[in-house]
Amino acid sequence: MPTQRTQFGKRGLNQPNPVTWTARQSGGAAASATMAYPSGNGAYARAGAEAAQFAGEMSFSAMGAVTHVLGLFFSFNGRIGRLGYWGLGTFNLAMMIAIVFAYFAALNIDFDNREEAERILANASLLSLWLILLPFSVSNISLQVRRFHDRDVSALWMFVWFIPIIGIFPCLFQGIANAFFAGTRGPNRFDTPASQAHVFD
Repeated sequence: MPTQRTQFGKRGLNQPNPVTWTARQSGGAAASATMAYPSGNGAYARAGAEAAQFAGEMSFSAMGAVTHVLGLFFSFNGRIGRLGYWGLGTFNLAMMIAIVFAYFAALNIDFDNREEAERILANASLLSLWLILLPFSVSNISLQVRRFHDRDVSALWMFVWFIPIIGIFPCLFQGIANAFFAGTRGPNRFDTPASQAHVFD
């Protein structure tokens, strides 16, 4: 039998002309084995077969990474599973607590001296603290909205929460549902391309 040498392609190799290898047979006769690399990027050539084309290549960019992170925290579209909800929510809560502690620690308040503590608190600009906490508050609202979407429920139900007295009951129920109830299995009306990428949910 003829012995055929194989050649493996390299990614991005662009060779329009076929490459021919010649192998010697045991009887001294020559047999030709021809293998061609298809032109084009994103292809691997396999021995004795055509190159396999990879349909979509992931392209990384700093701007794309920033956009992805911002969408993860602040997007009001699509769905999010319980794992993402708890993970991002816990991160937001931890950051908010750390910011509040750092803010009051920077004021250097002596709580043993009540009059001085009240004076410092009265003169402190709490507006700057609220502005720092605002992004995390918006992020928490976006998490609630996407959890509503994951359960195929309109996020407009959140407005019921602000009805005096009556809003307490739907707020408690929907809050528990968002935290512990699984989302709809498969697509729903709030899907986006990344909606079904749930982990452990």
